[in-house]
Amino acid sequence: MRTFRFILLILITLASVGAAVLLMIDGNLSRIIGRTAFSSGERLFPYTREEMNEVSWMRINCVGDVAEFRRKPNGVWWCEKPWNDRMDPRAAAAILQYTYSTSIVDALPLHKIDSASLKEFGVKTTPVTITLKEMSDDGKRSSTVARYTLGSPAPWLVDDPENKTTDDTTYMQTDFYGRDTRILVGTGNILPLFKSGIRQLRDHRPLLLHPAMPASIEINNRGQRIALERKTPGSPWKITYPLSLDTDPAMMDVLLGTLQKLTAVRVYNPEETSVPDMTDDQITSVSIRNFTGRLSGDGKSQQMEEQPVTLRIYPPSDNGSLSELVKATVSDRKAVFELAQTTETNKEVPGVRNIPLDLGLLRSKQLTDIGDYKITGLSIRKSFQDYPTIARFIQGDEKKGIKPTWLYTAEGARYQEANPEHLISLLKTVKQGKVAGFASDKVTDLSVYGLDNPRMTLTMSLLPKPGEEPRPPVTVFFSKGADGSWYARQAGKPTVAILDNAYMKDLLTDALAWKKKRLFSFSRFDLREMQLERIGSGGPLVLKFDRLDDSWTASKDGKDETLNINPNRANRYLDELEKMEVSTWLPYTDATAHEALKNPVFRLKLILQSYKEAAPVQSQSGSSDITFAPEPETEDKVITLEIAPAGEAGYSRFYYGRVNTTPNYFILNMDAVRLLGASLSEDN
Repeated sequence: MRTFRFILLILITLASVGAAVLLMIDGNLSRIIGRTAFSSGERLFPYTREEMNEVSWMRINCVGDVAEFRRKPNGVWWCEKPWNDRMDPRAAAAILQYTYSTSIVDALPLHKIDSASLKEFGVKTTPVTITLKEMSDDGKRSSTVARYTLGSPAPWLVDDPENKTTDDTTYMQTDFYGRDTRILVGTGNILPLFKSGIRQLRDHRPLLLHPAMPASIEINNRGQRIALERKTPGSPWKITYPLSLDTDPAMMDVLLGTLQKLTAVRVYNPEETSVPDMTDDQITSVSIRNFTGRLSGDGKSQQMEEQPVTLRIYPPSDNGSLSELVKATVSDRKAVFELAQTTETNKEVPGVRNIPLDLGLLRSKQLTDIGDYKITGLSIRKSFQDYPTIARFIQGDEKKGIKPTWLYTAEGARYQEANPEHLISLLKTVKQGKVAGFASDKVTDLSVYGLDNPRMTLTMSLLPKPGEEPRPPVTVFFSKGADGSWYARQAGKPTVAILDNAYMKDLLTDALAWKKKRLFSFSRFDLREMQLERIGSGGPLVLKFDRLDDSWTASKDGKDETLNINPNRANRYLDELEKMEVSTWLPYTDATAHEALKNPVFRLKLILQSYKEAAPVQSQSGSSDITFAPEPETEDKVITLEIAPAGEAGYSRFYYGRVNTTPNYFILNMDAVRLLGASLSEDN
C-alpha cells in the first residue's frame, strides 16, 4: 500500500514539474486544461483590448521562413530575425487586431475530411503560423497569448452588424488549447500581408513619421540648404535659412505627407547592395528632429530630440535621370531602400520627385506677412490721384444701435458705407491671394521693377492681438517693370514679388467700385407718392400711399385708377425698389450713357415726406410756464430715376440709368428693368 502511494506521489510530482516546465517555456495554461468546444460566433481568443495590447513579441512562420519581432519600450516593433530592422507598424497592428477580433464561423473535424482535398484548406500546404507572447523586459520570462495557423481564404462571407459590413473568412487551426486537429473557419483575412512571404513584414517606408511630431526639418537638395522650424506641434512652420520666411501651409502638408508615405520598391540589407560614393552636395538629404513630448528646462517650450533622423537619397549612378529607381538610406536603420522616382501607376505611393524640396515651393505665396491679423483700415494711393481711397472699420455700438461697418472716402468726398462685395474681395486678395512668383530676395536696384517710383501704395492698419503691443501699419508698393509685369514689395523687406492681373484686379479698380450697389436709400414710411411713367404712353401712373392704413390710391391722366390697382403688387413693387441694386456704377463722364439717356424710355419718381430740423426753443429765465416745441415742419424730397436701353429697344442686354441723388450713371440688368416695368393692374 505504501509503495502504491509513493508511486502515485512520484507521478503527481512529475506531472506538476512537467506542467511548470511547460508554463515556463510556453506560458500557456490552456495546453494543460484543454478546450474541446468552439461555439459559432465566439471569439477564438477572448482577451480584452488591454490584454491584447500587452503583447510584446511575435513570431511569424511563413511556409518555412521565420521572422521574430519585439516591441520596444517606445512602442515601435523591431525585427530581430532574420533582419535587424523595423517592422511595418501597419502589419503589426493588423495582426494584433485580427487576433483580437477573429471569431469562429464553423469547425470541421479533420478525421472526416478526405485527405485528397486537404490541400484546399492550406493549413498543411501553405501555412502561416503566428505566435504572440507577453515577454518580460529582460526576455527571460514569457507567456504565450495566442498561437494559430492560417490556411487559405474560405468561401464564406459573414455579416458584421456592428460595422454594417461583410467580412471575409479564413481556414485556420490552433493547438493553443491542446491537441485540437479541427479545421476552423474564422472571420477576417490578413493573408495579403504574407503574399510575398515575410519580406512584406519589413517596413518599406524609410521614415516612421507622424505629421504632428516633427519640430525641425533640414533639407540639403544637392547643395541648396533649407532649414525649417516650429515652436509647438500645432504652430505654423517658419523658414529660418536661407531667409526668415513664412511657409506655405498647404505645401508643408504635402512635404510631411509625402515623406510619411514614401515607400520603397525593395529593401536590402547593407551587405546585399551598395550605395553610390557621393559627397553631401551631390545627394538629397532630409533631416528631421521630433518633439519628445516633454517641456524644456524653462517649462514653456517643447523639447526636441537630440539626434535627427536623416533620409539620404542618392541620384542614379547610371543612365542619368532616366533611371526609374534610386537608392536611399536612413540613419536609424541598417537597410538600403530602392525608391521609385515617379509612381504614375500607383497614385497612393509618392515618388522621390513628388517631394517638394525647393525654397520656391515651400515658402509662403502671400504678398505680406500680416498672417491672421485683422485689417481695420486701408489706404490706396495711386500716383495720378490727388486723394487716396481710404476705408476704415467702425466697431459699432450695440447699445446705441450702431452696427459695425466699413466706411470709405474717395476723391476727397465725405465718408459713406462701402460696397461689401468689393471690400470682401479686396480683403480676400490681400490676405489670401497668392503671388505668381518672386523676382528677387536681395533687391538692390528698385528701378528694374519700377518700384523706385511706385504707381500705387497700399497701407493697412492691423488690430493688435490680445496682450500685444500695437503693430505699425504694413505698407506695400506696386509698380510695373520694364517688361510690363506687375511687381510689389513690402516696406522694410528685401523681396520683390511678381503679381498677375487677377491679383491686381481689385486693387486697380476706380473709386466707384467702393460705392454700394444699393440704388435707393429711403424708408417706405416716408413715401407720400410714387409716379411710374412709360415715356411716350401718356402721363404717369400716380400712386399715393397712406402710411396709416397701408393703402394705395391711383390715378392716370386725371382719371381714378384705384380699383384697377392690385395693392399687393404695389407693396411688392415698393419692397423690390428698396432692395434694388445696380450692376455697375459708371462715371458721370461716361459719354455712351449720357447719349443714351437723352431719350429715356421710363421714368420713376418717388416723393418722400421729410421733417425739417426745428430750431431749439429758448426757455425764458425765471418763467414757470411750460413751453412746448412747435410742430415740426415737413418738406418734400423727390427722387427721380430714368433708364434707357444700351441698344435698340427690345434687343438690349442691359439699360443705362441715372438718379438725381448722385451724379454717376449706372447699368441695370434686365431683371431690374423688368421689375421697373412690371404692371400693377388687378387684371394683369
